[in-house]
Amino acid sequence: MSGNMWIASFPKSGNTWTRAFLANYLFGGKAPVSINDMDQHCASDADVRYYEPFLDGDVQTLSPKEVYAVRPQVHRFMAEKSDSSVLVKIHNRKADFLGVPTITPDVTAGAIYIVRNPLDTVISYANHIGETIDFASEAMASHDLVGSASKNLILTDLGSWSDHVRTWISAKGVYMIMVHYEAMLKNPEKTFESLVSFLRVPLDKKKLHRAIEFSSFDALAAQEKEHGFLETPPNATGNFFRSGKMGAWRDVLNKDQVEFNIRAHGNMMRRVGYLDERGKPTV
Repeated sequence: MSGNMWIASFPKSGNTWTRAFLANYLFGGKAPVSINDMDQHCASDADVRYYEPFLDGDVQTLSPKEVYAVRPQVHRFMAEKSDSSVLVKIHNRKADFLGVPTITPDVTAGAIYIVRNPLDTVISYANHIGETIDFASEAMASHDLVGSASKNLILTDLGSWSDHVRTWISAKGVYMIMVHYEAMLKNPEKTFESLVSFLRVPLDKKKLHRAIEFSSFDALAAQEKEHGFLETPPNATGNFFRSGKMGAWRDVLNKDQVEFNIRAHGNMMRRVGYLDERGKPTV
């Protein structure tokens, strides 16, 4: 299968973990793939380096609309890098933004969509953007949320957490698998084996176990501690690999913060299994 295989998620939902597993399984050896070399195995849809050859001028001085206009060319260029699927990280919601589709259909092989309980996501997202949990909660509830452009990244159209999940899991005509972050924690072998099957590549149990070990939270955090992580935002208030826990919200969020996030995302939380029939969190 040729074309771009999108590794899609709202920020801080397990995208890096998924990419680390796939890099180690598909391209790794007897030593872990460096977290700072993952761009050699998985392109980034927001990386300015892919856009510069197609732009007439400095990406830093052009408008977002001018930058987004060349996305189809960028996506086709990415797809042409290999006769098989090309892994591409993406944080955009699946929608039209500035008149251009998030993903270019004719060079799309499929998508892996990673979803995480927003009650935990908001804690990691606050750390990621260097803001309070209240600020991050408001941001994740905003239909107009964007990830700011920088010298290395173009503007990212996120939308609210609920918007993001809905647009991807409701996508028509896209070969897709949805993976819960919590399933990756609770049963990594079964969950990552399902990704290997989805990608239609041969299953090698020895490689699977090694890739799971090399991409574990502890292994990735140890790499960050020793070498740093190039993807860490400059305004982050802690390590990129902060805790990786499931259900941490129960000890971190106050009652008002829990209620705010459930009001904002309750319908989608219920749809993807994070609320039960009584409206109570399941994880």
